[in-house]
Amino acid sequence: MTFKIIQILNIFLLVTMTLVSCKDSSLVHKKDTTEFTYSTDSTTVKFNGIITNAKNDCWADGMCRIEVNHKWWIVIAEGLGDPSLMPVESGKATGIRFTKDNESIGKIVAVYAKIRDKNLLTLDGSIDYYVKVIETKNTKK
Repeated sequence: MTFKIIQILNIFLLVTMTLVSCKDSSLVHKKDTTEFTYSTDSTTVKFNGIITNAKNDCWADGMCRIEVNHKWWIVIAEGLGDPSLMPVESGKATGIRFTKDNESIGKIVAVYAKIRDKNLLTLDGSIDYYVKVIETKNTKK
């Protein structure tokens, strides 16, 4: 009798966990309808999106970065590199706070940045690059 109750509870938990994970994954894998504007040489991109993650471990690897729309990682600051190798010009990030609670997650931002690698952007290289919060209410995506 006890064994059957345990089996029923296990099945119930399995079904519940599956339903919850499917619900969450539909948000993560939702088709991205953001409009992107690429430069003619495909070295820069402009778009608006939602901050979906923030890595505030700058102290560990020198890179403060945010993720936008579960797709683009944008390096906001690099601090542990050789100063002689750092770019002279760099864009600005306004309205983004790196805190232990990741307060920036869910905020809508406007982005204009240089494409460094696949899904990796940087503000280094021009004072015209930016990431700025354009809507401060949290919008979970």
